[in-house]
Amino acid sequence: MKGIILAVVSLSGLSFAFGLLLAWVSKKFHVEVDSQVARVSDCLPGVNCGACGLAGCASLAEALVAKKADINSCTVCNAENKGKIAEILGLSAEHLKENKAPVAVVACGGGKGAKDKFEYRGFPDCRVAHKSLAGHKQCLFACLGLGTCVEACAFGAIVMGEDDIPVVKPELCVGCRKCVEACPRDIIYMLDRKKKVYIKCRSHDMGPQVMKVCKIGCIGCMKCVKICPVKVIKMDNNLAVIDHAKCINCEKCVKACPTKAIAVV
Repeated sequence: MKGIILAVVSLSGLSFAFGLLLAWVSKKFHVEVDSQVARVSDCLPGVNCGACGLAGCASLAEALVAKKADINSCTVCNAENKGKIAEILGLSAEHLKENKAPVAVVACGGGKGAKDKFEYRGFPDCRVAHKSLAGHKQCLFACLGLGTCVEACAFGAIVMGEDDIPVVKPELCVGCRKCVEACPRDIIYMLDRKKKVYIKCRSHDMGPQVMKVCKIGCIGCMKCVKICPVKVIKMDNNLAVIDHAKCINCEKCVKACPTKAIAVV
């Protein structure tokens, strides 16, 4: 009985001693958190998407308080919360600007119209499928349609369309580039939000070869080049390329394309 009592007393004493030690360590190494940083952090979305160029929302909050970042750096934060941050930082409403983040576009219109070279039954991830004999599509530039980009988007801005091609919702896209990084085929890129026209193809194959493997692809016919009123479309190794900086969104090339390989966001 005495042994049990001694053990209990010993353990209680050790627990008390460790408790005191932890309390001392906590006080000794305590780091004061700037109340402004905490309040700003509470107004940020907390998704740590990295679209602002920093490690996460906590880093952005610190940068905002230190005046090393702009309040519009966060493309995810809504207008109401940006207003709260402006109030916390003592900024006027003129610091709040519209969302100018680029929007993601999928440069492939193939989907079910792009022929398969075999039936893929592996793990449902585009990156895995891409490593399996360079993917199951005959076109080496085609979207594999397994939705890896959809899973990578934390904002629901990408959904799989009926043709097994990802569809981007511009109003939800925050320009975080997660989908770009997730795509192993390099067919997703960022487009200036003010620009509307883009090429839905990445293939550099000759026209006849494109037509053999896909219903929707650039065949190098140059109709878009000829009809463009500002001459901002050129052919680059059998593929039409638009100089988006000079594009005026007239959409004449969209109507002229015989394979519907040019689309509007």
